[in-house]
Amino acid sequence: MMKKWLYLLCLPLLLSVVASCSDDEDKLTGKWQLRQYELPDGTVQKEDSVFYNFQKGSFSAICLLEDKTYHTFFGLYSLQDDKIYIILRPEENIDLCKQYLQWDELGRTFQIEELSSSTLQLRFEDIVSVFRKY
Repeated sequence: MMKKWLYLLCLPLLLSVVASCSDDEDKLTGKWQLRQYELPDGTVQKEDSVFYNFQKGSFSAICLLEDKTYHTFFGLYSLQDDKIYIILRPEENIDLCKQYLQWDELGRTFQIEELSSSTLQLRFEDIVSVFRKY
């Protein structure tokens, strides 16, 4: 009998946790345009040619180049609490990652500073990347 009561008390808590994770996943799903980097010294570096796309664990980043072509990076992502871990495919060129994404490794864990239906802010070390839903 006691187990049944404990189960009934814990069920709403469990459902709210699952709904919360699902809600974050729903907000994250889709294409995001990188608008700026906020640097540790307070300066802002504008950006408009990088797009991140999140879809059910799959990640892509599209970088529009000056010659009107583009480069796409593919990988996977996972959400846990207020962090997102993105890992690119092993065959991605690390030099291109540095050049276009400003990543020096194929994997990166971001702190989610803000996630709404229209705004995404990701912190890596002391740099905040600010996105808008596209």
